Amino acid sequence: MSKSGFGSYGSISAADGASGGSDQLCGRDAAPAVKTQRPKVRIQEVVPCNVNQLLSSTVFDTVFKVRGIIVSQVSIVGVIRGAEKASNHICYKIDDMTAKPIEARQWFGREKVKQVTPLAVGVYVKVFGILKCPTGTKSLEVLKIHVLEDMNEFTVHILETVNAHMMLDKARRDTTVESVPVSPSEVDDAGDNDESHRNFIRNEVLRLIHECPHQEGKSIHELQAQLCDLSVKAIKEAIDYLTVEGHIYPTVDREHFKSAD
Repeated sequence: MSKSGFGSYGSISAADGASGGSDQLCGRDAAPAVKTQRPKVRIQEVVPCNVNQLLSSTVFDTVFKVRGIIVSQVSIVGVIRGAEKASNHICYKIDDMTAKPIEARQWFGREKVKQVTPLAVGVYVKVFGILKCPTGTKSLEVLKIHVLEDMNEFTVHILETVNAHMMLDKARRDTTVESVPVSPSEVDDAGDNDESHRNFIRNEVLRLIHECPHQEGKSIHELQAQLCDLSVKAIKEAIDYLTVEGHIYPTVDREHFKSAD
């Protein structure tokens, strides 16, 4: 176990096809004989995530944050929805049903990529990669990808994701310098009331999902029927929040959810 409380995956080298291609050219008119090679990348500690967390992360000057937690080297588990071979890489679309699929590119040299067969569409895989946003769209640069041999790996990944983000968030809050306290008259009562209302909705949605005995989980339609005073928008906002926080996860589709507890 690592100091942060979740597993360290050791040293994962990008040498097995994730080095970015040894013959990528820096410019159109560059000499073909000049070859560049990215240095080997080693993962010291990987942050398990779901796709929704990656796509909704904030980015500033190449630094990505999920709820204030800096992430870069991550792992996800999902099903391959698409696999396209390009001149020097394979582009996979990985879907874990928490959001739209995320693109994951595995780089090769131009000659090596011709010998590589992409993994089959429809199989579940675990991807280790580095979060990137080169054109305004977040994607993964694959360091390692392998097909799941046991679907229990999917369940373990969900638990690892919840545990890792809870512990990282606690560590972040513990190291945050406390702000100077303000008097009650300086507090925005309206803002506090709004936040309290949102927390109430989230707690009610989480409670109903947690109490649901069905294997497929609780559906949004059932939540709407039980929380008839709330709008569908408010319920979906609560579900999005709880999913990003790792409290719940989708099951058979994006309309059914189960508690991660």
